[in-house]
Amino acid sequence: MKMNALLFYFLLGISWAHAQETISGVVTDQQRTPLPGVSIVVEGTNKGAVTDFDGKYSITASAGEILVFSYLGFKTEKRSVSANNNTISLSMEEDSQLLEEVVVVGYGTQKKKEVTGAVAQVASEELVKIPVSDIGAAIQGKVSGVNIQAVSGRPGEAANVQIRGLVSINGGEPLYVVDNIPQEGNPNLAPEQIESIDILKDGASASVYGVRAAGGVILITTKRGKKGKMKIDLNTFTGIQNITSGTPLSNTVDFLYNRETTAEVGGDEPQTFLLDANALDWDTNFVDEVQNDNAIIQNVSFNLSGGAENLTYNFNTTYYKQEGVLISSDFDRLTNRITGQFTKGKFKAFASASLTTENRKQEPWNLFGFAIQNVPHSAPFDQINKTGENTVLISAANEIFYGFLSRQLDNVDERENKSNSISLNLEYEVLDGLSYKLNLGRNEGQYFRKFFQPQYLALDRNGNLSPAASTLNAELDYNYWFSKRETIEHILNYKKSFGLHNFDLLGAASYEKYRWRSLNVGTVFADDASNDVQVLNAGADPKSPNEFQNGYTLAGKLARLQYNYDGKYLLSASFRRDGSSKFSPETRYGNFYGFSAGWNVTDEKWFNVDAINNLKIRGSWAQTGFNGIPDYAFIPSIEAGVNYPFGTDENLVNGQIQRRYANPNVAWETTISRNIGFELGLFNNKLNITADVYQNDKEDMLINEQTAPSAGLWQPRAQSTYGSVALNAGNMVNKGVEFAANYKGKIGDKLNFGISGTWTLNDNKITNLNGKTLGQSGGTINRDNTTFLALNNPAGSFFLLQNDGVIKTEEELTEYQQLDLSAISSPQLGDLRFKDINGDGAINDKDRIFSGSGIPQWEAGLNLNLDYNNWDLSVQSYMAYGTEVYNGNKNLAYIGGRHQDQVFQWTPQNPDSDIPTFRQNEGHSNVRGFSDWFLEDGTYLRIRSMSLGYTIPNTQDYGVDRIRLYLNSVNPFTFTNYTGYDPEVGGDSLFNRGVDNGNYPIARQFMLGVQLSF
Repeated sequence: MKMNALLFYFLLGISWAHAQETISGVVTDQQRTPLPGVSIVVEGTNKGAVTDFDGKYSITASAGEILVFSYLGFKTEKRSVSANNNTISLSMEEDSQLLEEVVVVGYGTQKKKEVTGAVAQVASEELVKIPVSDIGAAIQGKVSGVNIQAVSGRPGEAANVQIRGLVSINGGEPLYVVDNIPQEGNPNLAPEQIESIDILKDGASASVYGVRAAGGVILITTKRGKKGKMKIDLNTFTGIQNITSGTPLSNTVDFLYNRETTAEVGGDEPQTFLLDANALDWDTNFVDEVQNDNAIIQNVSFNLSGGAENLTYNFNTTYYKQEGVLISSDFDRLTNRITGQFTKGKFKAFASASLTTENRKQEPWNLFGFAIQNVPHSAPFDQINKTGENTVLISAANEIFYGFLSRQLDNVDERENKSNSISLNLEYEVLDGLSYKLNLGRNEGQYFRKFFQPQYLALDRNGNLSPAASTLNAELDYNYWFSKRETIEHILNYKKSFGLHNFDLLGAASYEKYRWRSLNVGTVFADDASNDVQVLNAGADPKSPNEFQNGYTLAGKLARLQYNYDGKYLLSASFRRDGSSKFSPETRYGNFYGFSAGWNVTDEKWFNVDAINNLKIRGSWAQTGFNGIPDYAFIPSIEAGVNYPFGTDENLVNGQIQRRYANPNVAWETTISRNIGFELGLFNNKLNITADVYQNDKEDMLINEQTAPSAGLWQPRAQSTYGSVALNAGNMVNKGVEFAANYKGKIGDKLNFGISGTWTLNDNKITNLNGKTLGQSGGTINRDNTTFLALNNPAGSFFLLQNDGVIKTEEELTEYQQLDLSAISSPQLGDLRFKDINGDGAINDKDRIFSGSGIPQWEAGLNLNLDYNNWDLSVQSYMAYGTEVYNGNKNLAYIGGRHQDQVFQWTPQNPDSDIPTFRQNEGHSNVRGFSDWFLEDGTYLRIRSMSLGYTIPNTQDYGVDRIRLYLNSVNPFTFTNYTGYDPEVGGDSLFNRGVDNGNYPIARQFMLGVQLSF
């Protein structure tokens, strides 16, 4: 009996052994990149395996058993073993919930589930989808509550970034923190070097950074290495750019017709052919002359990473080159960054170092404006007759205006910006749960500009020298800027759990020092100097050098408590005290508090809604500060620039004097922030929704109060510079709603898709101007300011006279002349008339009213991602609604009679025209900047980016982990009613947003690229 049983079990064992099969395969991600370290387990057993560096594995299993594949950051996959298939390969799908589980919150990290503030994250793969040089442009439309507008289309230009509205009427931007080290402005990192961006939008999240956090905080984490074999990634693309729109200008025939009808209206005869008998010989579009069609754009990025168990590294070098779509402009940047992490026991260390060199050539000043206004019956630049080494003969009707443009074409404006940074984070666990961390950082910058204006001697058609059209003597200027920023932070962190009570206590002390120095030298060359010799010691008349040195220090202390009960009830409280040398000892220190709370409703036992996987409600209140004022504005300072005739011979000598009043009581600007929001996950977290409502009250904003002329500080063209005093007397409010949603799904076995969208509404209003209704102004167009600070209106709004159409009949003219029109041009038939808004019987600045703002009323982004087999498609769009744009280019064209509309202007023969008559006078009210005639609707919908890629399969057999080919287009389509070059007019200041005053146009780009992984 025992023998029979033994034989039975022996035969059963042989049968079982024969049923075991060796299963092998390759595991990759959705982009076909091998995944090392994937765990494969036979379900219900202890048998397992792990993929190697190439994603390969092998494991023994029987038919019918289930293999479970799991990997951090990816969804767990299961595959059944069949009798006739020994190979199981698969592509694992990323789990967005796991990837976003930990976010950076300032001075640490936190599980996304436990975050109580309004924090948004953008991952590296999202940043590189749009091939741009600026991180702001890379995230446009991807984060609700973050407004991003291009300052201009100039190569390498950084975008305006605003988080939840304007920081202050005195400027301001978000605080950038790179690898735990605060920066001085935008760090201008290459997007390829960034692992993730975390944006602290509400005051409670940002208040841990105190006085610099009023504009929100952008936390940048650079790429780290991962343990495993060395990995190499290469991404390169090349493309072209061009301008797709512009101001419609008349050709020679239309322009001469306009001149003829204009002369007839004035009772004169046209003089064109008397001055230029060959006027019909040319039909030159000078805008085309200064454009660089099909400008080249290139990028090469190389990344190397890897590491062992306790030591990892990552090195990236990226070269970006962009030619300008306007002549004499381009940009290139070479940036290198290396990071390393070391862990041993309770000790952790992280180091990061970078070196960046930027070179920029900038187009001549007002290049577009001069090109628009030059008449078409002049010879193009390549037809200028050169009569000497530096002498040309200009046969144009107006050689002076022609010379304004032509003499600048050989200008040399070269700028080099070198920067380096190093940061070191050291951490040691002193006791269980108690750690000490030291952050050290140093940033240095060196800026150099060479500006050379060559000698350009212009002769008129009679051969006589025209000084106004010439540059009589060449000039050379060198400008230097040196800066250094040093940071040290000591941080104690204690984390402890008592049952279901979880505590995270943090204390920090920080010190920052910033210093800068500028040096300017130059010379004027002799009459007979060669333009080829561009060195200072070749000059004949050196300019007086000048040098400036300045800086400030900032010290702060921080305490923060983060608490949660069982992950359900969440609380965070922080206190920061900052001191800044920018303020007097009496107002030097400020206290900033932050509180936030959250409730994970879905963790409650009583909550049982199958469709809802995650529901969190949160709210916050906080104070943040703003110290963006000039250094040492609280003490009187002695300044140069005032010369005085001294001695019996009254020789002019350099003098120094106090040129402005100081305010010893100048203090912080403070923001009170309130926020309430929720986060919702539906249908197994396939659909995620986030919404927030907020209000940010800006208190004690600095307002530059103008002094009376009797104060003795007014100077020509600099009244606001020297004749004003800064007072903490202004208030402003930003109210808004944010909404973001994303959905990821799958159709069939091969089609994966993702849809995400954002919508943001921000309402900005000035609530106090120290008792005034109208304050500072700017946005100058043809002598007149167009944008103002006005009570109960958005900061920098348009305040303009309202036009009432063209005066077409004698009756209309007579009626209009009953008003007091002394502040404007004497009206005639064909002129614009303006509305008497206040009914006082006069047309003047008192009739200006709110006419809109250059800031959108709301904006939205919509992104689509598709992945089918080896193909991928990405489309990103952005919409800005309710913005107004002042079309300064149209104004320039009207001033010169160059606009195509003016061919159909009002004349006695065309009495029904709505186009005002060209008066050949730039000071005439028809073309002055004070009216809304040139103001247009700036609403636009833009396809921001389109990308189509193909990943070549089975490249691992050739030693390449991944090859992806792609086509990309940036700004391929823009839908708008704006008639200028581009409706995205960010401007370079509060008062220039929405003012298109000859701005460098934004281009459309088409690129072809390849991505390689080894």
